[in-house]
Amino acid sequence: MMKSGGRGVAWWIVLVVVAVMAVSAFYVGKLRLSVIPDRAIGHSPPAPQAGVVRDKSIEYVVTGPEGSSARVSYIEPGGRVVEDKVTVPWRVVLRTRELTTSAGVLTQSSGRGEVSCAVRVNGFERVRQNGSGTDGSTVANCLVPVA
Repeated sequence: MMKSGGRGVAWWIVLVVVAVMAVSAFYVGKLRLSVIPDRAIGHSPPAPQAGVVRDKSIEYVVTGPEGSSARVSYIEPGGRVVEDKVTVPWRVVLRTRELTTSAGVLTQSSGRGEVSCAVRVNGFERVRQNGSGTDGSTVANCLVPVA
């Protein structure tokens, strides 16, 4: 008598355990596939804006004996270096919307006398340097690491 009663109870327990596991698996799967805002994996709210990005002007100026020629190398926004042969006085204005950029100009005069360079950011002079020489290799270098 005990055999049939014990065996029926055993099947009933197995059936309940299998049903509970199936229902649990269904809900765990449903939770895993649903979108839960988890800040640890990138679902955090967007960061507050630091401010409005404004246009920035970078002006390079090279001065020296009027009409003399010079070689200039300057940094464009984005880091590209431009080399050019120009007539002094020379000036170029570049515009960018980058938050930070490097700015710099190197000039080498082919004439005698003094040559100077300046870098202005948004109208404010950040650096100026004078160079002088007599052998035709007058050099001035102006660099602003963070403009």
